[in-house]
Amino acid sequence: MSEPTAPGHAHHNPIPGYLAVFAFLVAVTAFELLPLFGLLDIPAPLLLFLSAVKFTVVVLFFMHLHGDKAINNRLFFVPLFMATGSVGVLMALFGTWSLQWPVRSHHDEVTGVRTEVRDSDEIVARYRGRWTDACNSWVKSAATGNVYCSSPWVGYSNQPAYDALKVVAAPPDPAFDGWDAKSAEDKKAVMMVKGKEVYDSKCAACHQATGLGLAGTFPPLAGDPVANGDVTEHITIILKGLSGKEINGVSYAVPMQAWASLLNDQEVASVVTYERASWGNSGGPAEPAQVAALR
Repeated sequence: MSEPTAPGHAHHNPIPGYLAVFAFLVAVTAFELLPLFGLLDIPAPLLLFLSAVKFTVVVLFFMHLHGDKAINNRLFFVPLFMATGSVGVLMALFGTWSLQWPVRSHHDEVTGVRTEVRDSDEIVARYRGRWTDACNSWVKSAATGNVYCSSPWVGYSNQPAYDALKVVAAPPDPAFDGWDAKSAEDKKAVMMVKGKEVYDSKCAACHQATGLGLAGTFPPLAGDPVANGDVTEHITIILKGLSGKEINGVSYAVPMQAWASLLNDQEVASVVTYERASWGNSGGPAEPAQVAALR
């Protein structure tokens, strides 16, 4: 005669529970494998969490089989922390915090055709989590949905651009060789030729070839007090420019630019001499040495 089963100890079929655990583990594993087939992007921290969940379920399952409540101290917490910690360290070292797959399967709902699209090797090399250099902008690939660095940081200098725009004064003119040994007439002849060249290319657009300027805009040089007066003031105006000064009682709206960085000493002395000896002016000539002293 069999003994009655004690209350609370009824026999239960464990197979459904075991199948449920197995199905759960398979489902989680399948979810983790989706990125490998280009079907889903899963951030690496989430994958790490799923691995920890699987590990926990497996350990609890064996705890249940053994009926050992103390097993959690030697089989659960220590291995769990070691596993998750080591996986985290490895992911940090190898830059795999974001698992992305370069190939995606595209299904055309109209034609029913399924094709594969792939990021280029250049884009793959710039995936977030793989790209280790500085990045100015992150974008998502239209082909695969992966995030990559579209604008890597590049060091640059704007100095070459400024250098390209910089105007360098012309080198010394051979016509000025042996300058100190030349007579006053020879000096003036050389500077009148050079001065007209400079004036026509730099000054005539404003002051006109006639030296009469434009009324109310650019002052005339013909009969100008400066062109007939102190040569030092004339040189200074050419070098440093002029604005806000009335000339013969007339104000001119457009300031004159400074030419110090654009003309060498010979050119400045020549154009000053040319202006002071043209259009009826009677100012004395300038010397390159005077220009050098006033820079």
